[in-house]
Amino acid sequence: MVKIRAVSVFNVTDKEGMKLKDKAAIAEIEGYIRKSLGADSRYMPAKRRSVGVAASTDHNVIELTGSDRPGLLSEVSAVLASLKCNVVSAEIWTHNTRVAAVMRVTDEDTMLAVTDTVRLEMIKERLSYLLRGNNLSRGAAMAEASGTSATNTERRLHQMMLSDGDTEEFHGHVPAQPQRPNVTVRNWKDKDYSVVTIRCKDRPKLLFDTVCTLTDLRYVVYHANIDASNNQAYQEFYVRHVNGSPMNTEAERLRVIQCLESAIERRVSEVTIHELIKGNFARIIFL
Repeated sequence: MVKIRAVSVFNVTDKEGMKLKDKAAIAEIEGYIRKSLGADSRYMPAKRRSVGVAASTDHNVIELTGSDRPGLLSEVSAVLASLKCNVVSAEIWTHNTRVAAVMRVTDEDTMLAVTDTVRLEMIKERLSYLLRGNNLSRGAAMAEASGTSATNTERRLHQMMLSDGDTEEFHGHVPAQPQRPNVTVRNWKDKDYSVVTIRCKDRPKLLFDTVCTLTDLRYVVYHANIDASNNQAYQEFYVRHVNGSPMNTEAERLRVIQCLESAIERRVSEVTIHELIKGNFARIIFL
């Protein structure tokens, strides 16, 4: 069991249940947490709809949101190839008929970031047009991407899908979930906390997903009880809004429940892509 006694404070043990004393292991954990949180670990609302392009010295970051459909990834890759862009890596999440992707691309010839502003604008226009091609689409968002680093891509994907509205009800066909998460919210009036309880199938990065979502919804976790056994996870968070108040309305509680359910489910359909290059031959593989 892991108990969170205060914001960003974790009491953990080694696999034998003993206090962790290995300084090298402690330093490694601290470094991993810092990298995982990234520069944008504080709440920062994303724009509603985005096809954004931002450049570092060695690659461009492209952020996409839109309606999911068969063959969309192939179409996006074809557009980038036609514009002489090489896909270095990409991470794609789909949920509730919506898709979000963070892609890193380089110029096909220089293998460095694309710097031509006219060409960058053409990339945005072509991808936006592509994502608007589905009749069910609410459109692709147009926003300037931030310099998303490799360590905070998953956090950014959560923010993108939350902003895009993948929690909204869809009346078409959605594949049934074998075991949907059970999320409840109640107020502990004596202490002015809202208690968020989650029961679902355990999986890697579950705690990361739920805490990121609460943070993006602007709630502060003051205390938590976390447990996992027999492939089942139990998480209990005592939270307040950043303004110091618990959840006061049914609409507020319902939104938190829906957003947490979506955050838990959307990682199930993630795709990670990396590039393999042998000589002049490049191909994309799914991991």
